[in-house]
Formats: sequence, C-alpha cells, structure tokens
Amino acid sequence: MTDIINIPLNKLTLWTGNVRKVRDKAGIDALAASIKAHGLQQNLVVRKEGKTFAVVAGGRRLKALQLLAKSGDIQQATHAVPCRITEAENATELSLAENVMRADMHPADQFEAFRALADDGLPVADIAARFGCSAGHIQKLLKLARVSPKIIKAYRNNSLTLECVMAFTVTDDHAAQEKVLAGFDAERNDARDIRAALTEGAIAATNKRVKFVTLKAYEKAGGALNRDLFSDSVYIEDTSLLERLVAEKLERKSASVRAEGWKWLEIIPDFGYQDSTGYKRIYPEPVPLTKSKQQNLDKLQAEYDALNDVWSESDAPDAPERLDELEQLISAIEDRDGIWAPEQKSIAGAVISIDYDGEIKIERGYVKPDDVPKQPKKVKTGEQPAGLSAALVESLTAHRSAALAATLLDAPDIGLATVVYALVLEIFSHRQDTVLEVSGKNQSLHRVEGSVAFQRLEQARENWGQRIPGTPDDIWTWCLEQDQAVLLDLLTFCAACTVNAVQRKPDRPDCARLEHARKLGGALALDMKAWFTPTADNYFSRVSKPQIFDALTAARKQPSAPAWEKLKKAELALLAERETAGTGWLPDILR
Repeated sequence: MTDIINIPLNKLTLWTGNVRKVRDKAGIDALAASIKAHGLQQNLVVRKEGKTFAVVAGGRRLKALQLLAKSGDIQQATHAVPCRITEAENATELSLAENVMRADMHPADQFEAFRALADDGLPVADIAARFGCSAGHIQKLLKLARVSPKIIKAYRNNSLTLECVMAFTVTDDHAAQEKVLAGFDAERNDARDIRAALTEGAIAATNKRVKFVTLKAYEKAGGALNRDLFSDSVYIEDTSLLERLVAEKLERKSASVRAEGWKWLEIIPDFGYQDSTGYKRIYPEPVPLTKSKQQNLDKLQAEYDALNDVWSESDAPDAPERLDELEQLISAIEDRDGIWAPEQKSIAGAVISIDYDGEIKIERGYVKPDDVPKQPKKVKTGEQPAGLSAALVESLTAHRSAALAATLLDAPDIGLATVVYALVLEIFSHRQDTVLEVSGKNQSLHRVEGSVAFQRLEQARENWGQRIPGTPDDIWTWCLEQDQAVLLDLLTFCAACTVNAVQRKPDRPDCARLEHARKLGGALALDMKAWFTPTADNYFSRVSKPQIFDALTAARKQPSAPAWEKLKKAELALLAERETAGTGWLPDILR
C-alpha cells in the first residue's frame, strides 16, 4: 500500500525498530512552532501494528505533533496526520534511507531564507514565533545574512568558518568587510584578527572615557551603540558626543580645583606617565606642628636615638620591640597632610584627567619649564688664577677631586646623603649638576600602566614627593638632617626608579644588563606570581598553539584534552587563561 491516508494522532506510535537509537531532543519546540504556523509539510511513513500504526520515518515530526496536542493547539484524538503505509519488510530500509540520505541545509541558505522573510515585511518577533526560537536568535541570523555577498560566497566555498563570518558582522560597512577579507589568510588569521581589524580605532564600552561618563549617560544623550551580537563587546558610534560628555563632566568636576588659586589648570583626559615627564613636580609642605606635638616628636626622637645607640653597641641580635613602637609613633606624626603655600600656587598648576579605572584624577603641583624659578647666581669663587694654564688648572682640580673623594671615605653619613641628593635631583627633575658623577635615569612605565607594580611605584613617588623640600638647596639641607634609615629608604626608591630589565630586540639575553637583572631578582627573591598573571591578552594570544599546549600541560601537570586540538587559537587562548588561573604557572622568561 502506497497511498497517503489520514490517521488520527492518537493512533500513531514510534516504531521500536527505527535505526536511529540516539534521539536528539533539541529542536522539537522549533519544529512544533513551524508545524503550528505552516502545517505539516511532509507526510509520515508508518507500518501497521495491530490497532495502531508505528512511525518508521518522521519520528521528530510525531514528537512535535504530540507536543502541540499536549499544549492544546491540536486535538490528539481527532487531528488527522497524513501518512504513507509501507510494507513491514521495507521498514528498516526506509528508516535507514530517511536518516542517512537526508542532507542538512547549508547555514548560508538558512541565513538568506530568513532574510527573505524579513525583507518581505515579516517582523522578527513573528518569524521567531513561527519557527519556535528566540527573537535574538533570528536577529543573529539576519545579521549574518546581511554581511557582504563576497563573505557569504567565501563561506559557501569553505574559505571562511562560521566563526569568521560572525566576526565580520561587527560592522555593517561592506567596503570595510571586503578590505579585511582581501587580506585574510586562513593559515595565519582567525576570527579574532578579523574583529580586531574591523574595530581598530573604535571606542569600546570598556574604555576609561566611557566608564567615566557611563554608558547610561551616553545613551540618554542620544548616543548610538554598535553591539556585537556574537560577543559581549559594545562600541561607541558617536565619538564627538562622547568627547563632549567627557569634557563637560571634567569641567564640572574642575570647578572646585579652579577655586584653589592655581596659576593654571588643564583638563587632559588621557594624561599619562609619559606626559608628566615634561613638567617639574612640587609637593605641599607638611602642616606645621603645634608646639605640644613638636615637643612630643622631639621626645620620641630622642628616646629612639638613645635606645638605638644602646642596641647598636650591644651584642643583641634583635632590635628591642620599643624601637618599632617608637618608629611607628614618629611616622604617624611625620606622615601628615600637606598644605600648598601661596608662592607654590603662583608658579604651579593642576591637571585633571581620567585614570585607568575611569575615575577622575586630580594631580596638583606641576610646574611648566618656563615657570621654574631661576636659581640665584652664585658668587664666583675659585676662578682660574692669572698665569695658570688650562692644563695646570685641570691637574690641580683633579687633586682636589681626589682629596674630596678620599676624605668622603671616612664620612659614610655624608657620603650617603650626597649620593641620595644626586639621585633625588635626577629622579625629581631638578636638572642641576652635583659634585658626584652619579645619575639616575627614570625608566619608562608606559608598558605597565595600571598594573600592581605601576601603582606601587607611583604611590611611593607621591609619598616621597610630599616629604622632600621643593628646591635643590633645601633638599641638600634636608638630606643632611635625615636619619640613615630615611636616606636608605629614599635611596632605594631612587634606585628602583632607574631599574631597566626590559629586553629589547637588539639585546642579547645574556648581555651584562640583563644578567645583572637576574642576579638582582635572585637577591630580592623576586616572585613574579605576585606581579603577573598570564591572560589571553597579555600572553596566550601572542604565542603559537604548540606553546599554548605546552603551557597547559605544564600548568595542569597532565596532557591537554584531545578536543582542545580542534579549537581556534582565540578560543584556545581564552581556555588557557581559565585553565592556568590559580596554578602559579608563568612563562620561562619570568621565572
């Protein structure tokens, strides 16, 4: 029997002999929605079993119909289902043909079919309802369908993966898409590279300026967004509006600072470490102590000096606990807020910017080069005596220089103060020569802005800047007055600012500077796990896949999962970030 007949739904059952034993339940809801909207487009194939009919081909359609009956959309006892009855001996062959010979629709065909529905005026919500899926899913399909036809063609030809097509949807500009496609190399590039090329110069919602004004405020002001439907990324489309909102908010925040009486105030949203090097920085003077607090400080300092002298001359290996207590009490008094003197404000200004986390940052005490007070001319002494040749003057002053150096050997306190003084002038940009041939060059931190180490160094710079006087002459006097412990701490800070362990392209790994850096790290017992965590952005996406697998094996102490071999590099990099988190694994160069 081969005729199509209508059989009530309640007379149909699944055939136990169906060749497909593992049934995928996914998509039954969508199929039910489609049948509800469009009717059953293909009959079922059944075989008679007693008073019922077993479905040989069309099991998913039967499940969808039963789901519609359960929801009340159709009546199970009366709904007629078109079926073709097959002979029993053909059932297995038909079941096999139904499952093996069926070819799935190419995704590109599916994209374009849904696009045709939308172009005909069918709302996204209606399309979603008719096919039993979410509106968001339909929007993604339509987004894929609307990329450049050249990209769809490349996808059909297997020159692009579906993930790559998804990356192209980050922009609607076909010309831009085709430009990136022209330079795409499947051996070297992946979806991450496509997305990066198409968003180059775009401002992400994670940008510090967006954080500062807030996404909500930007949208309220009428700003449009470009949402990448296939990632969590959101981009600002109206750059001019964002810049205006940033400027307006910074201007509002600056009102109180302007009222402080600075010579100038500048609003520079992206004022970084490198920008600050063009200025001299001065700091507020500590608030003068009251008479009683000064007396208390003198008393504590005298007790500290006396106790320290006794301990230094004793054989006790450990310092008395009282010394630590006194040091904390003295620090609590000395580390007090500062006040800006009128003469400081008359030459200095303030810069208002946005920090790494999108918070307002107010930095006071910057002095432009032209505003740095000129040092009074020194009375000339030691002028070259008449009748002495330049060679003789050089010889004699060489003796004086050697005598100064030899004498300094017997005065370690003054020697320490002299070295600290020379370094301080360099580190804090006073640009004044000293008797020592010592220099301290500030090393750039622009590669690590926002890191824990950067914040630690900048906080230390701020703290010392508030303690050190503002002019070279005052700094010299201050250095001579300080305890050795203070000078050692300051000397250590100045030395830290000069550290350069960066291996650049021309550098040999075994060059003297880098070898000394390794020795210094050993002496300090440096543990990079406290300062660096490998992520997809800062490491894994910048090395090869074999290197990522080596890292995973080393971190997890077991071979990588076979399924990971099939991942794209971008996916593998994110996976490696997750799998190595908390293991303490580091690249060899940082160990």
